[in-house]
Amino acid sequence: MVRLARTVIASVVLVLAVSHCVVHADTPEQLFDRGNDAYENGEYEAAAEAYRSVLRYRVRDPIVEYNLGNAEFRLGNLGRSILHYERARRMDPTDPDIRVNLEHARSFCFDRVEPSRNAAPVRWLLVAQDRLGPDRQAWLALVLFWIAAAIVAAGLVRPAGWSAAHGWILSLVLVALLAGASSWYATHQRLEGQRLAVVMSDIVEVLAGPGHNNPALFTVHEGLTLEVRAEREEWLQVGLPNGLNGWVVREAVEPV
Repeated sequence: MVRLARTVIASVVLVLAVSHCVVHADTPEQLFDRGNDAYENGEYEAAAEAYRSVLRYRVRDPIVEYNLGNAEFRLGNLGRSILHYERARRMDPTDPDIRVNLEHARSFCFDRVEPSRNAAPVRWLLVAQDRLGPDRQAWLALVLFWIAAAIVAAGLVRPAGWSAAHGWILSLVLVALLAGASSWYATHQRLEGQRLAVVMSDIVEVLAGPGHNNPALFTVHEGLTLEVRAEREEWLQVGLPNGLNGWVVREAVEPV
């Protein structure tokens, strides 16, 4: 289902206003609204082109990426729909609609790659981190930092000096701060620190090395998300959650 943008892209409009070459051009908001209207009318190609035009203005908005993913999925472009859902998820990992549509699109992929199984507590922690997202965790860590600073300041100015209660409270806050900061860093690295790419071709051979003369190790298919681990000219070294890795030609995938 198409969704409305949550924010007005004011900076882009300002750039357009002072640019001589786009006096008669549509603004990103107009293009976005046109895409929404086209999508609601079942004109998915027109909707997709309107959302692509918004992105050409270097707009970074998860809702634009999400709506483009919906339009591409309706057009049967599985790889491109997953690509835009992945980009939307990276911008806003807390949005449940993005997560649901991404998983739905992945269910149509030929490849079924099972990640390594974690213990139940670890899985619950990862789910909680994803739903909070790195931004909320960063704010939580910042709040805990200032609470700790306030406790220290109160203890220094208190006529009676530090008490055992102050020490225990400060210790608990510092432990929570350390845990929050560690969780933020781990979530940021997992969601944003990884270089990902989505397979665009129907079928791609993963080779043992960066060159066509290397033997094929296995094949991957359209829509599969890969982790990019290294690059060499027109080749990328990629890996899967199950531990398999190899090299693919750069033009067969699109970076998230």
